[in-house]
Formats: sequence, C-alpha cells, structure tokens
Amino acid sequence: KRSNINNAHAYVSAPYGIYKTNDGFLALAMTNIVELGKLITCDALLKYNDIKLWFSKRDEIKAILATHLETQTTNHWLSILEPADVWCAPVLDYDALVKEEGYKILEMEMTVTSLNGVQVKTTRCPIKVNGELLTNSLGAPLLGEHNDFINEKFQIK
Repeated sequence: KRSNINNAHAYVSAPYGIYKTNDGFLALAMTNIVELGKLITCDALLKYNDIKLWFSKRDEIKAILATHLETQTTNHWLSILEPADVWCAPVLDYDALVKEEGYKILEMEMTVTSLNGVQVKTTRCPIKVNGELLTNSLGAPLLGEHNDFINEKFQIK
C-alpha cells in the first residue's frame, strides 16, 4: 500500500519521499529515523526506535517530518544532512537543473529528429558504456511508421 503522505515508493519505509521546506522541496531517501530526529532536532521522531515502526508507522513519521521540515530552508537542512551522509537532495525545477554543473558535465541534452523532420531537444541517459555516451539522433517513430517492417519480420498478414 502506498504512503498517503509525501509518497515516493510503495515498498520503502519512512522517511523516503519529497518534503516541502520553507523555500522549496527536499528529497529524502532511506535513513535511520532516530538518527535523523537527532540531526534535525525533531524530538518527536526519537520514539520510533524500532526499525519495524519505520514502515508500519510510515505515514505518522512522515507527517511529523513534513511539518518539521517546513520550518527551515532547503539549504539549512542540506547543510545538516549532507555532512552526516544522509541521502538527500534539493528538488530542482527545470531552469535550475540545467544550470547545475553535473547536468552540464554529463552532457544531458541531445536533439532527435523524427522521420517527418521534426526536431526535439530532449535529455539522454546519463550512463556511459565503455566511456561512450548513449545517444541516438533518431526520434521516436511516428504512429505506424514501422508496421510494414514488423508485419514482414513476423510474417503477419
């Protein structure tokens, strides 16, 4: 069953999700709830010292966390959580994302062209294989574009 609060994944315990802060949003992944409570000075989280509660009381924990995280800015929380090695990140809009150094270094943008000549700037997979970028300038096929090929290949009449 999916979490009712800051849902991110049906099979992952609290605190996994996206949380509103005073000035934006913060993504949090898996971490120890009690340690998280100590780090961010949220005493209400300290009572969840049984790891089983992190899933069974997931919505309760996430509601407490959501209320607490709204009291400060995203950068405030990152300045506490990142040095403690908590998996977290700011949630960026597209304009902020494309200005990020990592986005530029990974060369995340490419242009694809469909059969009818329409060009679209899009993102690519950030993974390199044997040091090579995974790119292809061919856009998604038009509806029915490959029907003849498929019918012939699989002997469909």
